[in-house]
Amino acid sequence: YFLIMICLLALLLGFLGNIFAIIHYAYNIKSWTSNTIFLFNLALCDFTWILMVPFSVYYNLQKLVIYSSQIFCQFKRIFFNINIYGSIYFLTVISFDRYIGAVHPISSLRWWDKDKATFCTIAIWIFIFIESIPDFYYTFADGKGNNTVACLEYIGEPLHLIVPFAVSRVVFGFLIPATVIFTCYMLTLKALRQLKKRQQKRNRTIKPLLLVFVAMIVFAIAFIPYHVMMIAIIIYRLNYQLNSNNISMIFTIYELTEIICSISSCLDPIIFILVSKNF
Repeated sequence: YFLIMICLLALLLGFLGNIFAIIHYAYNIKSWTSNTIFLFNLALCDFTWILMVPFSVYYNLQKLVIYSSQIFCQFKRIFFNINIYGSIYFLTVISFDRYIGAVHPISSLRWWDKDKATFCTIAIWIFIFIESIPDFYYTFADGKGNNTVACLEYIGEPLHLIVPFAVSRVVFGFLIPATVIFTCYMLTLKALRQLKKRQQKRNRTIKPLLLVFVAMIVFAIAFIPYHVMMIAIIIYRLNYQLNSNNISMIFTIYELTEIICSISSCLDPIIFILVSKNF
């Protein structure tokens, strides 16, 4: 119940923050920049998961099968992965966009603009949906009796399928974006130190540095526990046989990291506030 209360709090703050962000950016669509495009899509990613959270909370409170348990588990996982990896990729390109805007404001005009940002956005959405296709086939619902059903993500799938699938997600959906965000922060910090004597450029660089730093903090808080858990489950399954006891333990840990990921939906509006004085 404590975890459900955290989830409800994230739902409330995330819903308000992201719906305001979507309305704000949609109302000012004529003044969009590359950064605004990424921020708008980040809000959309959070909102997709927020739409699923009430059903998940209700399911956990009532311990009932919602509609068809198998279909619910599949759509829950797809929406969850859209939120996680959409947020990760858009936080990454936001960090990159702020870095080149602060450190290479002139030279970047030749090769980076709003059209390039739109292309990156479309490519990210296509990649996310393609990446989510296996979830529809390898997500299983396990009946526990008394009309209770558990969604066995990374637990019920065959090992020969889930190992390469999970490793590729950790590499392309976590390690590479984390490296890009950290690199953008360090390079922006380096540029700030080099320009500290020039007040005008220093002010131009401090705000993007703060933005990239907040993106890095959100990334660390929300997504590191989930991906560590994913690898831990794979290692555990490679060394031990699953039974009713360890499945319950793994499922509990998975639910905890899932709720931690949901917190990102109420942390992202902090990024919107940092970027726009009018938000």
